[in-house]
Amino acid sequence: MPLSPIDYINRFSLEFLVLGLTVLTIFINHAKAGNDQSVIFSYLYTHPSLNTSLLSQSDATTTIVPSTNWVPAVSAQSNVILASTSDNPTTIQENVIVKTNPADTDNFLRAGRSVYEVVPGDNIISIASSFGVSPATIMMENKLDENSVLHPGQKLTVLPTTGVSHKVLEEETLEKIAAKYKVSEDDILDVNDIELPDDILAGDILVIPMQVNMPNRPKPASQFVRSEAGRIALSQANAPQNLSGGTLSFLWPTPVRTITQGFLRRHSGLDISNSTMVPIYASEAGFVELSGWQTGYGNTIVVNHGNGFKTRYGHASELYVKAGDAVAKGQTIAKQGRTGRVRGATGIHLHFEIIKNGVRVNPLSYVRP
Repeated sequence: MPLSPIDYINRFSLEFLVLGLTVLTIFINHAKAGNDQSVIFSYLYTHPSLNTSLLSQSDATTTIVPSTNWVPAVSAQSNVILASTSDNPTTIQENVIVKTNPADTDNFLRAGRSVYEVVPGDNIISIASSFGVSPATIMMENKLDENSVLHPGQKLTVLPTTGVSHKVLEEETLEKIAAKYKVSEDDILDVNDIELPDDILAGDILVIPMQVNMPNRPKPASQFVRSEAGRIALSQANAPQNLSGGTLSFLWPTPVRTITQGFLRRHSGLDISNSTMVPIYASEAGFVELSGWQTGYGNTIVVNHGNGFKTRYGHASELYVKAGDAVAKGQTIAKQGRTGRVRGATGIHLHFEIIKNGVRVNPLSYVRP
């Protein structure tokens, strides 16, 4: 007699249960795999512990890629095991998934340059030796010279080879760059790990492999020249004890308004010049304490104005007053010149000082051009 459906269920209930669980497992696995369209990917995703054993039993190439970047179809000829990791980009090369090295892109514009932090005892020669480059390479790249002093903690950029760095400009080609530095195009490509000239873009920083010589340090535009031509004998006199200048208001001491050197730590006055021998005026009324030659200053006049103030006028070509004379404010007392120690053979100027209680102070605190 044929079995009823209920009899079949009662007899084969265990089989039906196993079949249902199998179907449910497959459905769940497909759901977890999402858009990967691959059962093997889903299976490996839900059973990561199997990867190790599979690798130990095969010659598979292992490449780590993020699950979000899984490739749905891989050639059957490639043995590739995939697992989930960080979100680094991937590429496919000859049916093998390759994880991109972040350093390749992060350091492209650096062209292999290193940053070195100076430690106590370092010097340019020792650093250059440790990196296998010339000392001039480090000095040029970091804008140093033979007199530069390194400090612990200071950071230096070091090129991968002896040479210089070059920032590629718009419309600049490899051919033009090579011609500029007189090196071969291939050498530039090799040291910068570049395959094709067209891969060089504006803004890229290239290393140019070449011998580097430090440029000659430019000489000062002019040197100090000492001239004793027109030297006037020195005369001195003591100011009267009762000398009092009252309220002082200093006058600009010459018609020229151009300041060629200001008041500095090692320059105690103002240099005023337009390279012509114009008159020098007494900045305030007073008593001439000194007139004549002083070392460095050349022909000089010092006027005592009372109240602890004096003025000095140096490098004059002519002096019109002598020690012991009284002068009025604005009176012509000398003519500009280049006597004493001045810069250059044409260094005509007035060196003007204001002295307060024996200390040279900034004249611009008391007078303006």
